[in-house]
Amino acid sequence: MENNNLIIKIRNKFNEENQVEELKMLIDGEEFSIFYIDGLINKNLFAAAILSPIEKFKQDFNDARKNTNTKNCESKVNNSKDNGKIQVFQDIARYQSFYNVKSFSDKTDRKTSVNENEIELNFGNQNTDDVNNKSENTITFFEQIKNVISLSGVSEVKTEEEILNNIFSGFAVIVFKDKALSCPILGIEKRGIQEPPSAKVIKGPREGFVEDITTNNVLVRKRLKTPNLKIINLYVGERSKTQISLYYIQDVAKQEIVEKVKKIIESISIDAVIDSYYIVSYLEGDEVKFFKRVGNTEKPDVFCSKILEGRVGIMVDGSPMALTVPFVLIEDLQSAGDYYSTPAFATFTRIMRFIGLVIAILIPGIYVSLQSYNYRILPINFLITLLSSIEGLSVPPLIEILLVLFLFEIISEASVRMPSAMGMALSIIGALALGNTAVDAGIISPPSIVIVAISSVALHIIPDQFDQTRILRILFTVIGGIIGLYGIYVGIIYLITYLCSLESFGVPYLVPYSPSVKSDKKDGFIMKPIQRMKYRPMLMSGKDKVRQGKGK
Repeated sequence: MENNNLIIKIRNKFNEENQVEELKMLIDGEEFSIFYIDGLINKNLFAAAILSPIEKFKQDFNDARKNTNTKNCESKVNNSKDNGKIQVFQDIARYQSFYNVKSFSDKTDRKTSVNENEIELNFGNQNTDDVNNKSENTITFFEQIKNVISLSGVSEVKTEEEILNNIFSGFAVIVFKDKALSCPILGIEKRGIQEPPSAKVIKGPREGFVEDITTNNVLVRKRLKTPNLKIINLYVGERSKTQISLYYIQDVAKQEIVEKVKKIIESISIDAVIDSYYIVSYLEGDEVKFFKRVGNTEKPDVFCSKILEGRVGIMVDGSPMALTVPFVLIEDLQSAGDYYSTPAFATFTRIMRFIGLVIAILIPGIYVSLQSYNYRILPINFLITLLSSIEGLSVPPLIEILLVLFLFEIISEASVRMPSAMGMALSIIGALALGNTAVDAGIISPPSIVIVAISSVALHIIPDQFDQTRILRILFTVIGGIIGLYGIYVGIIYLITYLCSLESFGVPYLVPYSPSVKSDKKDGFIMKPIQRMKYRPMLMSGKDKVRQGKGK
């Protein structure tokens, strides 16, 4: 026969290897247990907010019941009629506050009638109908325990899965026969709020997300004080049960995008979700695309700004990197610092970023094609200098530039993984020593090192597209070395056509330029003043498309 007692079911789930502690408690015949993992909870908070209030409740109940027995009441009335009446009435009223708990096993009905001359005490067996006909104000034993716990965020959980998930998440769970209370007393040390290393700014907020999703919720709520901000909590991972939260503003985001994101996350079937990047491929879909279609940020101000434009934000517990969808290419040309400086300077920096992106991708390929096929278009003086510098090289231009690119890639990867104290020094010494030796040996030429160095520096001007631009640089270098400038022209046309075909949750990748959206261009390459950005992005916002000047 199946046992319906929730306490026994949860108790049977654990053994000594789980390291789950159980604290058994009994009050007036009512049994309940507190389950927790010793290393995950805050012991001081556990004692002060849970154990102490429950013990005090138990003591008060026992005292109240003791003071309302027959002999004590008769003794108080006989000793002092006036004061005794008042004292007995207070004691009985106190006990009745506990007696109104339906689940208590005490079956004695105590009724009082107080007038000027006497106190009438009636003791007798309680009728079952009396219990059923109690006032609606009668509360259960479960509710009474919930009320005495001096802790915010206490919530009711009913299923075994929810209880187990809360226990392993660092909660103390008070389990009764048919339901349970979850108490947030997590005691794990958290990293403090700091400026993200990947998004440093000269002006503006320097707060960054951390690995704790509760702290991240506070950072978002602090900036968006509106009841329309909705947060949907989902749990993904057969073994990790990782919390994933969706953020959106109800009247700003498109409901179909919200439902699609929610459906995708709910459909993920995986052992564990360790970081937010685990779900990126699911959001991008099964179709393989070269460019990313999910935005990311570590800054709460950027995250909230994207939500205000109609995007859906996604955060994963354990990761400081927040995701946003839909994503368009122009986002990576924008920076948080643009909105804390003048529009003219922001426009200048955005154009410089675009030029730097083009240089990073194309300059090695153009150099190889000019050296191999199209050298006639170079000025004669520059051509003479170039020919004198490459004289005596034993390898073709394409192999030479690929060799230099490969050398820079090795140095870049090594510098990332070296200890920080010696990484920069070793990378500089390695580049100088290897580069100088290779030039002296006649393997590579000085112009090749300069070209690749310029390209490598320019790659970091848009760090969020670093992976894509590295691969594109190699592809255009190979095309330029095999076909020449005409091949590079064809490659550029194909790349633009490919970008025009991409979408992110139904939003074109090159918006606001393809398709052209006039109001969205105010925050494009040329940035207009904030007061002129009246509307939200048209293709991704929902019902409320006006962000300022409403009713005017």
